[in-house]
Amino acid sequence: VWQKNDYHDFLKENLLIGKFMLKKILKWIPALLIAGTSWYLSSKSQIEYMPQFFNADKLVHLVCFAGFSFWVSFALNIKTYKSFWIPTIIVSTYGIIDEIHQHFTPGRYVSFFDWTCDTIGAILGSLIFVLVYKIVQKVFVKKN
Repeated sequence: VWQKNDYHDFLKENLLIGKFMLKKILKWIPALLIAGTSWYLSSKSQIEYMPQFFNADKLVHLVCFAGFSFWVSFALNIKTYKSFWIPTIIVSTYGIIDEIHQHFTPGRYVSFFDWTCDTIGAILGSLIFVLVYKIVQKVFVKKN
């Protein structure tokens, strides 16, 4: 038989777990927005507003996937250079899947060079996240 305090303890424990899970889920929102936007844009036969210089699409791939990897690193709570490869592999794999997806989009094609830029961006994004994390930690620790 449940006592009143047992019920409150049960609710308190489950709400704490719920808040923890909600926080973990919310951390993925920026990365998922970038992935969704990338998927949407790669579903279009032509992108209307692209920069018009030599290999502009490669720079767009690199920058977008760097941002994607930065936010995947945030969601995974990556803190060291030793573990930067985890988000890099996730984002690079997404890049492969996205390139295959483009194969089925009229007017688009699979490009090894696009995927290479995706992967370079993924590496940079992960490394930049760890660098930013370390700088923030250093500044925060100095103030406290």
